[in-house]
Amino acid sequence: MQIAIRMTNRNHNTFVHLLGALEAQGFDIDEILITKKLEDIIRAKPKAVLYSFMTQEVWKVEEEVKLLREKINALFIAGGYHATAMPKHTLRTFDIAVIGEGEETLFYLLNALKSRKFKITKELLDIKGLAFYLNGQFAFTGFAKVEDFARFPPYAETSKLIAPIEISRGCPFACRYCQTPYMKGFLMRHRPIDQIVKYSKRMKDMRYITPNAFAYGSPGGTLKIRKLEALLKALQPLRKEGRRLYYGTFPSEVRPEFVKPETLELLIKYADNRRLAIGAQSGDDEMLRFMHRGHSITHIMEAVEYMIEYGIEPVVDFIVGLPNEDEEKQRKSIELMKWIMRKGGKVRAHYFMPLPGTPFARCKPSSLSKEMSKFLGDMAREGKIEGSWGEQIRLSKKLQKLIEEFYEEPMSYVGKIREVC
Repeated sequence: MQIAIRMTNRNHNTFVHLLGALEAQGFDIDEILITKKLEDIIRAKPKAVLYSFMTQEVWKVEEEVKLLREKINALFIAGGYHATAMPKHTLRTFDIAVIGEGEETLFYLLNALKSRKFKITKELLDIKGLAFYLNGQFAFTGFAKVEDFARFPPYAETSKLIAPIEISRGCPFACRYCQTPYMKGFLMRHRPIDQIVKYSKRMKDMRYITPNAFAYGSPGGTLKIRKLEALLKALQPLRKEGRRLYYGTFPSEVRPEFVKPETLELLIKYADNRRLAIGAQSGDDEMLRFMHRGHSITHIMEAVEYMIEYGIEPVVDFIVGLPNEDEEKQRKSIELMKWIMRKGGKVRAHYFMPLPGTPFARCKPSSLSKEMSKFLGDMAREGKIEGSWGEQIRLSKKLQKLIEEFYEEPMSYVGKIREVC
């Protein structure tokens, strides 16, 4: 086969959707080798190898591509958050970077490469959403946007590969540490209900990808309770057939100010999960404003109390070591975590990692206070806190060094990103 996809656990959902988009536009996906094994790619000797990855995976990906280049003569094409935020760094390892939303870009790119014997030529300049070097000069063809992502099915009709369905895209809150709004825009776009129902029929456990599960049907900043109920109600015939509906839990979450009695009543009535993931991120209102979260500590506490009242377990995410987070701010986060655990909720702790393409890209993490380090360690040993903050501390240092050494003005859905550090 001439084209290969390097599939991983982390990029599985992305490539399942892209295969659906390719097929819907008329590309024969039987021409593509889809594999998790490097040995399969080496054996097939394709002309192009596709990768999608996040910045946290850069070092492993670089090692893989170096190994593959020693074995095969192919073009290496990268997509994903890192390729969009740091295209020139990406092109140190890859031949072509896909910038932005790639459904249409990848289709035109693969067809162009097939017709030109997988050579980089000036014709690629006509395809929006690419970065590459042509005759030694850096070329960027513009950020690729897909105004209506629902034009493309969540997975290919002819493939057995399925994944949680992306039902909404974009986020208006623009949290300063998060890549999602800068990659996918500030306005939420939604897949229509009939399409969600149609493709949910292939799932035993119905799960969905969305920045805020309770914001379905709205531009993102408001609750549209009738549209949310219409979606959940439409999925009920599939539940009666034996499928389970998980909504507002992995791989999505809910913003705390959207957790209200009326939304929880819908969850109890229409869904099977009795736990809900919400993002708190800090126990200090000043930090929440600095992060541009758009909610307060009061919203977090109300959400937890509502969930406990309705018999739903809160699973609450925090980021520790945030920029400008002093000992007192960390103490406030500890107090809020303790309060959540006393109420019967679970806490997941994450250490701040600067990500390219965000306003916090060049911000330095704060060291954990002795009190915070001891608290996290004690609670982890007791099984009351989940998360990989220890590993993330080491990864955060690597990310800082990478961004400092190779920083470039990021490409973005929304234009220029205003950095705050």
